[in-house]
Amino acid sequence: MSLKKVMENHIVNIIQNEPVREQADLQEILKRRGYDIPQATLSRKLKKLNIAKVDGIYKIVEFNSSALPVVLNMKISDFGLIILHTHPGAANSLAYFIDQKYVSYDAQEDQPSIILGTIAGDDTIVVIVKNKHALKEAQSIFESIFPYLKSK
Repeated sequence: MSLKKVMENHIVNIIQNEPVREQADLQEILKRRGYDIPQATLSRKLKKLNIAKVDGIYKIVEFNSSALPVVLNMKISDFGLIILHTHPGAANSLAYFIDQKYVSYDAQEDQPSIILGTIAGDDTIVVIVKNKHALKEAQSIFESIFPYLKSK
């Protein structure tokens, strides 16, 4: 893996795990990890990685769905839960994508999201759906992201 790719992975890791409010803070964290990067270069990297400031904190704002981990199968319970199985080590990044794209944390919102959140293990994700009546809609979301699940 190239040094550039390793540094980009560090940036994504930091953004996913720490609340970064300023590029200078991110520069300092990267410097402690051994990467001294100019602000202009960091700014370009953030744009390339689809990282932007949302509500005062840098976040990944959009994933390329073709780069998402493969979902091996999907199981739906009667209780408002959907279980997704991935390859080992892939569940966490997929759960993060689901949380960022489909979960709303805004208490002021008139229409809360149908997906309340996720719990990820190594190769399994539990998707918590608002209620059992919303399961079909949540299932449709996953079938649109992963069309090959429709046949299962």
